Amino acid sequence: MRYFATVSYDGTKYHGFQSQNNATGIQEVIEKSFRLMTQTVIKIHSAGRTDKGVHAIGQTFHFDSDLNLDLDSWLRVNDRLPLDIRIKSIKIVSDEFHARHNAKSKKYRYIIAKNPSSVFDANYEVYIRNLDITPIKEAIPYFIGTHNFRGFCQLVKGKPTIKTIHKIDLKETKNHYIFTFHGNSFLKYMVRSMMGTLIQIGLHRKKPEIIKEILDTQDRQLAGKTAEARGLYLLKIYY
Repeated sequence: MRYFATVSYDGTKYHGFQSQNNATGIQEVIEKSFRLMTQTVIKIHSAGRTDKGVHAIGQTFHFDSDLNLDLDSWLRVNDRLPLDIRIKSIKIVSDEFHARHNAKSKKYRYIIAKNPSSVFDANYEVYIRNLDITPIKEAIPYFIGTHNFRGFCQLVKGKPTIKTIHKIDLKETKNHYIFTFHGNSFLKYMVRSMMGTLIQIGLHRKKPEIIKEILDTQDRQLAGKTAEARGLYLLKIYY
């Protein structure tokens, strides 16, 4: 039987979602907890990787098992997981379902603090001194639509770089600027590279039009430094 799970995690202590040879990935922690609970080997297949230090509110994965457990019993894997990883839900899906291949679009969130972070917030937001939000608002619309995002990613062989950004929301609260990116899919470091360039624009080191120039030329050298991972959250995956 195939199961589909949604998981949230604090990525601070982990080297991304995927299992690593020489560092701890969230995947192996979940698989180990399933193994301890069921005394069987359960391999999980995620909707996609997240980078080292990136958080998730709604990461998803599927797994197969022939064990006769009800869904509440499966959720008891949380008793074996560390407190910074929580399985939010598990449901039964068809045997053809695949967490990655069936994903239609994804949403990411990036949080910038208006004031210096406290020790309790520092792993979950990024503070940028003297950030001007006005030119950032001017620059955001350049990203919308279907473009070649080669200039805003770390190139991975065989991965097409043409992606569609459906929407970018910018919400301002008393203490934060909250950016939400909704796209059909994202490349390695893509959101962080987009954010890094927007930050440079907000610091008046680049003009808003630089976004169009990078999309037109695919010149990675023109993009801003990749923004820090701790401000990024995988918010939701749509099926």
